[in-house]
Amino acid sequence: MTGNEPDRIEYRAATMGVGIIDSSARGRLHLSGSEHLEFIHRLSTNDTLHCAVGTGLRTVFCDPRGRIVEVLDLCRIKSDLTEGFTTVDGATALIKWLERYHFSEQIEWRDTSNDLDQCEVVGAQAVRMCADVLAIDAAAMPRFSLVPHATLRAMRIDAGSYPGIRLWGPDLTAPRKALVDAGAMAIRPATQELLRIHWGDPGSAELTLEHNPWEAGLGDAIHMAKGCYTGQEVIARLDTYQKIKQHLVGLRLAAPVPSGAVVRVAGTTVGTVTSVATNFELGTLALAYVRTAQCHEGTPVEVHSDMGVPVHAVVSNLPFAIP
Repeated sequence: MTGNEPDRIEYRAATMGVGIIDSSARGRLHLSGSEHLEFIHRLSTNDTLHCAVGTGLRTVFCDPRGRIVEVLDLCRIKSDLTEGFTTVDGATALIKWLERYHFSEQIEWRDTSNDLDQCEVVGAQAVRMCADVLAIDAAAMPRFSLVPHATLRAMRIDAGSYPGIRLWGPDLTAPRKALVDAGAMAIRPATQELLRIHWGDPGSAELTLEHNPWEAGLGDAIHMAKGCYTGQEVIARLDTYQKIKQHLVGLRLAAPVPSGAVVRVAGTTVGTVTSVATNFELGTLALAYVRTAQCHEGTPVEVHSDMGVPVHAVVSNLPFAIP
C-alpha cells in the first residue's frame, strides 16, 4: 500500500461510500427555558423565533460591526429544549457572549462539549446505510431536522454534495460499530480537514471577528425580514449597497503553501489563505478570502509566503468541482 493509499480509501468512502467523522471535539450547547428561542432570535441573524419543534437552522452571532462571533447550528428537540452545535471550542466563547446580554429572560444554557459523543455519517450512501443499519430514516427530512428515533439523537445535515446524519449522545460506540460492520469507514483528522476544504465548509480559521457572514458564504443563515439583532444594520447595509469587499473562495494551487500566505494579482495583495490541504486527485486545495473583483471562477493569482518562490493558483467556486 502506498503512502497515499489510506487517504485515497478514506476520501472515497467519505464521498462515494460511507464515512464516519468523529466530531466530538466540536462545541455543543444545551439550550432550554420558555424564552430560549426569543433570546437567540434577538441576538443572531436568523429567524429562530419560528423554528418549529423537530426542525432546525443555522444562525450567526455578530458583534456590532457585523463581524462573526460564532456560528450555531440549532436543532429544536421540544418546545423548551434546543441543541446547538458550534465550531471547536466555540461553546465556551459563545456562552461568554450570551452572558453579556442575558438579563431576566427565561433561558438556561449548559456546555455539553465534554459530556457527549458526536459523529457525522457522510457520503453518497450515508442516508441509505443509516436507514438500513440504524433505522434512522432521513431521506425526506430537511437540513437540520431532528430525525425521529427510539434511542438515538440524530439530525439531518449536508456533507458536500450529499445529505448526511449527525449523531450525538453519551456513548455512540454501538452505532459506530454497527456502521463499520456494514462497510462504513472511520475518517482520520487529516482526511476530515481535506474534506472540509473540498466541500467549502468554513471552520474556525474562516469564522473570525475579521469577517462578516456575507463574506463567509453564510447568506442562508441570514433572515433579511426579521427584526433587529446585534450587527443587523451593518449586515443589511452591506447587502443593500453591495459593499461586500471579499468572499471565501477556493484556490487550486500548484504547490502547498502555509495558512496566512497572501494572495496577489499583478503585485497587489487581494486576499489571504486560511486553510490548506492536499488532495491526491486534485492537488493542493485551499480556502482563502479574496477581494470581490478577483474572486471569480478561473481568475489566475499568485500566492506569496515566507517559503520564497510565489505559487501559481486559480480561483475556484465552492465546493470544489470534481473533474
